[in-house]
Amino acid sequence: MPTSPMTAKDIREDIARARAYAKKNDYLRTLKYLASAIRGMVTSQVFGAEKFEIQAHLDEALRDLNKMKMIRKLFPDGLTYRKGKEKAFFQTLMRLHKKLGEAMEKARVAKLRKRLGVLDDNLIKAAKLIHAGQPLEARKLYSKIAEYFQDIEGIHSDIGNRMAMFGLFAEAVPYLNKALEAQNSDARAHNALILCYEGMHEPDKAMAALKDAMRWLGPSENLYLRLARLHLQKREWGEVFNNAKAAHDRNPLNTEAAKLMKQAEPKIFTAAKGGAKKSHDLNF
Repeated sequence: MPTSPMTAKDIREDIARARAYAKKNDYLRTLKYLASAIRGMVTSQVFGAEKFEIQAHLDEALRDLNKMKMIRKLFPDGLTYRKGKEKAFFQTLMRLHKKLGEAMEKARVAKLRKRLGVLDDNLIKAAKLIHAGQPLEARKLYSKIAEYFQDIEGIHSDIGNRMAMFGLFAEAVPYLNKALEAQNSDARAHNALILCYEGMHEPDKAMAALKDAMRWLGPSENLYLRLARLHLQKREWGEVFNNAKAAHDRNPLNTEAAKLMKQAEPKIFTAAKGGAKKSHDLNF
């Protein structure tokens, strides 16, 4: 048992915490603070009326502990504390804390695995509905999945990616935006959102999504190339060249980037010869 001294105030606060957690049915914290209070009774320099008062509070905390359902099940006659046996009782509380912690963790993992199994079953069911030509029913199911499993990390990103893969671009966007609100460095959500706007033929939104991805993920060959393709749709030749070159600089073997540069270059100089008729910000 640790020998660092505790003050009477420390002991009273630990007893108060133990009682508060007992009311919340928090077994581990109740045991933890009650054990700390017992340790304090041994290591502290508390005497007289103050020690008597602490003992009275400790008795009340023990009654609270023995009223807890799991404690009643494990110890039908209740846990008892006897003066002079503080060390043994402290060890009993700590062993119980350890065993309960292990049992609760095991139960938590088993429950989580079961829940994730239900999640997988429903995601498979939604995919089957889409393949069966029932996208509306699939969308309803995805909505229910997102609501019921909202505590599962990455659930909106997962659903958004699945919907994007199935071509449900507009429907996927809200899920992907929620995913990025929760985790702005979610690469899967960024890429799927760009894909959705590309699939919806909304180049301006796709460009905004690409630039947002670059902001959070950093620029890359793939992102620059996709940006070049989008500017090509709008015939913005200076931007086509700049972004294709940026992709090519990162990978000189990228033939598509080289092709886009070659396609854009004469357009830039042709436009430049037009003088004041047309102005282009090449943004090199």
